[in-house]
Amino acid sequence: MAIAWTDTIKQSHHLTYFLNSVTEPWLSAAQDAVREFNALSRRYQLGVTYVETGDAPTDTGGASIGIATASGTATFAYAGSHRTTVNGTGLTGSTLLISTPGGPIEKAFMFLPSRPLINTPRGQRAAGAGVMKVIAFHELIHGCGLHNRDHTPDDVFNGFPTADGGSRPSQDRIEIMVRGQYRFMPPILLSATTVGKIVPLWR
Repeated sequence: MAIAWTDTIKQSHHLTYFLNSVTEPWLSAAQDAVREFNALSRRYQLGVTYVETGDAPTDTGGASIGIATASGTATFAYAGSHRTTVNGTGLTGSTLLISTPGGPIEKAFMFLPSRPLINTPRGQRAAGAGVMKVIAFHELIHGCGLHNRDHTPDDVFNGFPTADGGSRPSQDRIEIMVRGQYRFMPPILLSATTVGKIVPLWR
């Protein structure tokens, strides 16, 4: 079930994020995903945009969300120690929303797969920038307050993406099935269902 952020963050309508040692090609992919998220947020009036900060998240302040790459076990500290597991060559990341039982979200930690791979007729290779942007955009939606059980099948928030490898990385796409037809991203697909899950969290 979706959960809202603290009132202070909700009222600001901003989620600040800190890129923790994120390097290329993830740096460009993540920044592109943020730009596209913010543009679509304005178009669909989601009520929240992402803003980068140089302040790492801490128990007493800093960014709302820490973003890093990971492969295997990833750990972070906020009001104690936490861990998650990321398939470093997969097409999905992991975003943990930290809150007290029954309370609002206080911090979130987002981990992107360190080196997502796709299968092609010529063998396995690193995914292109477009696929990486789609992965990052999906995790930005989680950052708004949505859990895995809130996944939507017909857009970027699909929980089981597959890759369609191009003849070169720049042509790689994420493939999903929408009403019996294959759809491809990029460009990002954002459905009314996902919009309807985000908007109430930021009113």
